[in-house]
Amino acid sequence: MKFDFSIPLEFLFKGCFQAPDENWVHMSREIDSYEIFYVTKGTLYISDDETDYTVGTGEYLVTPPCKNQHGWKASPCEFYYFHFYAEEKGAAFPQYGTCKNLDLIEKYYSLLSDSGSRQETDSHLIAILLEELRNGDTHEMRETFSETCRSIQSYVKFAQSERLRVSFLSKKFGYHEKYLSQSFKKEMGIPLKRYLKEEIISRAKHMLIHTDLPVAKIGEQLGYCDAHSFSHIFKNDVGVSPKEYRRKNRLPFE
Repeated sequence: MKFDFSIPLEFLFKGCFQAPDENWVHMSREIDSYEIFYVTKGTLYISDDETDYTVGTGEYLVTPPCKNQHGWKASPCEFYYFHFYAEEKGAAFPQYGTCKNLDLIEKYYSLLSDSGSRQETDSHLIAILLEELRNGDTHEMRETFSETCRSIQSYVKFAQSERLRVSFLSKKFGYHEKYLSQSFKKEMGIPLKRYLKEEIISRAKHMLIHTDLPVAKIGEQLGYCDAHSFSHIFKNDVGVSPKEYRRKNRLPFE
């Protein structure tokens, strides 16, 4: 299963279900959307066109659109469910996993509208919920995102300046923009946007000191649309204009 979180998902609706008795079996139906199941009590036995799944308490399952979603065994259980549309492309996503943090699920359940009426907000929320499930609450999952952060840092060192944007990195590494930004800050102690800006300013300082390129050309190479925008951002960050920084810091023999 793959999702590209840079492409907006479409949240449809949500619900909370409690089996009426021990003989309950999930109904058979054709389904054209993805569905997240999160079991809060008991065990859910659910199947799609190809696989029989057993989902226990504190576990989640994401099922794809299929011709015949159905229960394959009776069981008393309780679960939350979330329906959404998405394109299956991009980074790999674990279809099944564990998330012991019930508060997390209940938080997003309460934040999402009942029927996708707040399209843009709900689109962000369902994507972030999926990100939370992917990264889980285990040490191993946190280590996985730590590796992602290190990969981002390595990439940023050598990437072309126009690619030092949160939007570009979210597509490259397969994360939703908001989730990537929040998680990077949590892991590294600095907002991703600020981290990228510091890299750009660092490159600007190096070019001002060690090249004869005009300020406008340096700004252009760093991805700014005009010299004024570059100079304004540089001065706000450094405290002096690019020309003044060059004058004060350039070595005499240069």
